[in-house]
Formats: sequence, structure tokens, C-alpha cells
Amino acid sequence: MSKRAIMFCFCAVACLMLISTACTPPPNDLMAAAENTVNQMDENQIDMYARAEYDLVTAELAKAKQHMDAEEYTEAKEAAEKTIELAKAAGQEAAVQRQLMKVDVDKKLPEFMERWSEISSSIEGGRGRAAQALAVEAKAFADSLTANLQELSGSEMWYELNAALDVASATADEFAEKAGG
Repeated sequence: MSKRAIMFCFCAVACLMLISTACTPPPNDLMAAAENTVNQMDENQIDMYARAEYDLVTAELAKAKQHMDAEEYTEAKEAAEKTIELAKAAGQEAAVQRQLMKVDVDKKLPEFMERWSEISSSIEGGRGRAAQALAVEAKAFADSLTANLQELSGSEMWYELNAALDVASATADEFAEKAGG
């Protein structure tokens, strides 16, 4: 082939690539699927269990939207596809982290209940008005906590349950201090 023929081929290929890029339709369905995937992630609290992965997904979706706005449809399509891929990985990581959080809660809850039983017994053994007032306050705390823990456990909201146990442990320590032990 002559240099002229090679140049002609390169020009033809370049023109075809330019035309195909310019004629690429917007990936509206794929963008909608990517946005729907992120909405489902929000509903399933993926951000609580896999924050870093969630942030990657939302960043990739933002990139896809930027490409759409710039009418760079090939890049938008690729970013939307990557958004969906990353979302799947984030969902898998969140499932693992949710299970690990459940294991942690399953360990912490009995430990807390045992500690609270000791504190409660100490409070109930107290005498005088201050001890009675503390016992009433402790009972109200225990009743409220029990309802909250049951609701969170029943809804399998392990992240929130873990956080509630941390707060409850701090409050129990305050009660123990007030009870003198």
C-alpha cells in the first residue's frame, strides 16, 4: 500500500469513529438504571455498612451525569455501567459488614444485659429517697431501652442497634456511678 492509501485509510477510520461518536444516542435507560440502583442502595442503608464503596458509586454516578450534560454519551454509558458494577460490589460488601455487625451485636447484647442486671440490682438495693428516685429513673430507662432494642432487633437494623448499645452502655455506667458502684 502506498502512503497515500494508508493515509486515506487512517482518515476514513478517524471519520467513522468521529461519526459513530457523534451519532451515539444518549444512554437514558442505562442512566435511569444507575440512578435507580443508587436509590435502592439508599433504601437498603448500604452507606451505613459500606461507606467507602457507597461513596465510589455516587462519585461514578456524578461522573456519568457530567458526561450526559456534556453530551459525551459514550463516556456517560461507560460511567453508568461502572456505577451499576460498583453498586453490586458495594451491596456485597454491605451484606458482609451487616453480618459482622450482627455478630458484634449478638455478643454485646448479652454482655450489656448482664451488666445492666447487676447495676439494676445495686440500684434496687439502695435506701432512701435518692435511691428510690434513681430506681424510678433506671426503670424508665430500662423500659425505653427494651422497647427500642426490640424494635431495632426486629427490623434487623444492626448498625443502629450497635450504636444504641454503645449509648446504653454509657448510660448504664452513669447509673452505676450514681448507685455507687
